[in-house]
Amino acid sequence: MKENTAKENITREGNAAQDYVLEITGLDYYIDDVQILKNINLKIMHGEFVGIIGPNGAGKTTLLKCINGINTPGGLVKIKNRDIGKLNEKQVAREVALMSQNTAITFPFPSIDVVLTGRYPYLGFARGESMEDYNVARKYMRYTDTLQFENREITKVSGGERQRILFAKLLTQETDLVLLDEPASNLDIAHVEQIFTYCRELCCAGKTVIAAMHDLKTASKYCPRLILLKDGEIIADGATGEVLTSENLSKAYGVNALVYRNRITGLLDVYIPGFEMRKEKKRIHIIGGGGSASGVIRQLFEMGFDISIGVLTHGDSDSACAEVFGIKRVIDKPFSGISDEAFEENVKYIKESELTILCNMPFGILNLRNLDAAAHASNLAIIEDDSPETRDFTGGEALEIYNELKRKAVVTTFARLHEVIQ
Repeated sequence: MKENTAKENITREGNAAQDYVLEITGLDYYIDDVQILKNINLKIMHGEFVGIIGPNGAGKTTLLKCINGINTPGGLVKIKNRDIGKLNEKQVAREVALMSQNTAITFPFPSIDVVLTGRYPYLGFARGESMEDYNVARKYMRYTDTLQFENREITKVSGGERQRILFAKLLTQETDLVLLDEPASNLDIAHVEQIFTYCRELCCAGKTVIAAMHDLKTASKYCPRLILLKDGEIIADGATGEVLTSENLSKAYGVNALVYRNRITGLLDVYIPGFEMRKEKKRIHIIGGGGSASGVIRQLFEMGFDISIGVLTHGDSDSACAEVFGIKRVIDKPFSGISDEAFEENVKYIKESELTILCNMPFGILNLRNLDAAAHASNLAIIEDDSPETRDFTGGEALEIYNELKRKAVVTTFARLHEVIQ
């Protein structure tokens, strides 16, 4: 259990918010003759929580190592207006701390000794740790819920416990700039949430956190600002919603990603479909609603068809799904019957399509005209996973139209829909 005093004392106060804690100008970095980072320019303020994202080999870890002085790049790296190239190792270590992705420790040090190594920038020549150093180390072990491992050998704790112990070591260094390389590796869901909660608290206290991350969903959840790297270059830098776009992810990762706001979490989410390339796209129109069409939309989209859907209402889950996939929709007002305008637009799409699919949807007075529209299909497939009698809420009127449609339609189930649309 973390104590309130630990939370209140996790950092020294940062400089004024308008000051930059980190400025990078024209940074280049080579390994032998291979250029790893190219003309990196960044300004990051006190209190920011910044995520660095990008594919493997983009240069995320290399950039972090340039910031804390492990790598010596070309260009200029300034921390709190000081050129780190002119600082010695201990001076740099008082300003910036890095938790590496590689957390392996093979020697059986007591965990408290591992955490105490974070105090080395403050130790004089041939001087051991003081009682104050031990108090600082225990404060951060208490904060990260690892104090119970104080005397346990670091080789005898779990991967997640070791990660939190090393996070305590990082905090014990007491720097204003904190660098994390894949901080969520080896952690279960609960401890991922905990680590990033710590990071938010650090930022609220005036520290700056920069984290290299692979998981885009985690990055979008926790980081208000993202930097997207590709082949050693920054291709996007800004607010999460500005950086996590389909276009940017296509450039960086070479995938056709769909970025949307999850209706349950309210957060940005990413969907990467698989595609079947088709020389000629078959036009298919979907009649659905109430969630009956979402699986059909996804399946047809991944198969590369040209899709439209209608008539739906604002707020319908099928409408939200169609919006994510960017397909054409016929939308009408909720809580009213289908208007003539929407009906005619729906029929237009049906007539232009080679196949119309009527989903396993409920029927009421308000959407009854969708069945009337289906009669205009040149080729109609009906998905019937549930008995139509259980889905008719019109007193039999919808069932009468539905049974008439079945006379000229192919009736299938969602599981076998692929047999009809190939």
